[in-house]
Amino acid sequence: MSGFPCTPEEERQLQEALDRLARMRIPEERDLWPALQARLFTPHRRGWRWVVQRNWAWMAAALLLALAFIGMASVPNLWEAFFLTQPLEQDRKLQALSLTQTRGGVTVTIERAYADANRILIGYRVRGLPESPAAHWIPILTLEDTSGHPIPSLIGEGLVGASEVLGLSLPPGELAGVVGFDPWALPGWPTHRPESLSLRLHVVFQAVPYPAEGPTPAAGWRFIFDLRVPVEPEAERYGPRTEVANGLELTLERWVWAPSGARARVCFIPPDPQLSWTMHEELMLEAQDEVSPSAPSGEIAGGEALTITTPILQSPPRQQGEQVCLDRFFAASQLERARPVVFQVLELVGWSPATLKPVRRWQGPWVFRIP
Repeated sequence: MSGFPCTPEEERQLQEALDRLARMRIPEERDLWPALQARLFTPHRRGWRWVVQRNWAWMAAALLLALAFIGMASVPNLWEAFFLTQPLEQDRKLQALSLTQTRGGVTVTIERAYADANRILIGYRVRGLPESPAAHWIPILTLEDTSGHPIPSLIGEGLVGASEVLGLSLPPGELAGVVGFDPWALPGWPTHRPESLSLRLHVVFQAVPYPAEGPTPAAGWRFIFDLRVPVEPEAERYGPRTEVANGLELTLERWVWAPSGARARVCFIPPDPQLSWTMHEELMLEAQDEVSPSAPSGEIAGGEALTITTPILQSPPRQQGEQVCLDRFFAASQLERARPVVFQVLELVGWSPATLKPVRRWQGPWVFRIP
């Protein structure tokens, strides 16, 4: 991998990250947004796409992920171009909207919305953004229900300009994107889900200067949308269930399958509360009425295991005896319509908050068969 000034260990780690990207492994575990703004949002005459994950440690790998998405197969529909909405748009599960507001010459339209037990998705389009030699504008979307409960964002992706590969073209001053939000933050969710959600969406714009040390223009556009989104009733829930490996109890607090994908929450009391903990996990998929064994490559094709190696999870030091809970999401695009049958945590890893290096490992596996 010439062109990357890194040590052999860093090169090995980056190669592993690239291998995962090639297999479309997309975890959600580190906030890279501030560090990537100046790198990702630079205009290009041929257009580009960006992908932003919450809580993901590898800035360089994330940049390559954004570039990798340019190479996806051409699709006839904007919402089929996005990883987050592609299977739902194809299955006609996205709600088509046309909620439009204009402020100061800038128009924001909410074109798609979706909610199920695991995710809320909002698809938007922006027109009329002024071109500036000093900065590029990016939309910041925040969501809450009408009772004021904040719904944190999980992941987002977008498109600016034109992509010859995708066969899509957006005029100058226009961009489109999708943001996924976490309904598990709502009280009583997902046990008690309403037939529809009344939501309030805030859209503001932030300037990303280029070069990075340049002045930042002020943005005066603010939009508020009130929308009602039906909640997809299709969902399967399992848990809690506790397993023990090497003397450590780990509980699959909940497993929820929905059309947007499968999601797991596991909880445990960490052996060392002063470390930040993450996990390596694996999802076994059923193919042709058989459960395929774990594959070293982690490939998903043919019913083999889907393996996610999760990077650093940042968290403050915890009190002795306090539980740590980690969430994992497997998108519908990753599952390829196969049925998950076994979720297992292969290893827990404790990271030093000071050095950001792994200092303790607790081997599993903790195996949970999904009924």
